[in-house]
Amino acid sequence: MSRFRRFKSDFRTGWAKVRQGTAKVADRSLEEMEFLRLKFQLYKVEDQIKEHLRAAGERAFQLIERKGGGVLEDKEIQDLFRKVDQLKQEEARIRFEMDQIKDQG
Repeated sequence: MSRFRRFKSDFRTGWAKVRQGTAKVADRSLEEMEFLRLKFQLYKVEDQIKEHLRAAGERAFQLIERKGGGVLEDKEIQDLFRKVDQLKQEEARIRFEMDQIKDQG
């Protein structure tokens, strides 16, 4: 009878370890999915920053050609730089969240 109890105990212990491992794998896969979602979001924000900076550069070039100056007073350029600043804050937030996920793993 003791062999049966030992077998039963070993079986329960093994089954508990399998469930624990499964839970860890599921948690890790959720972390990886969240990390990839954030990475995609980061790429999107970085592309938007590049687009806004490119547009600001084109606008500045147009103003210099037409007026010969007055670039920093232009409202369109100011709006573009304001958007870039907001996007850079969003980029920093995303990077912070990604670092937190890395630290957990």
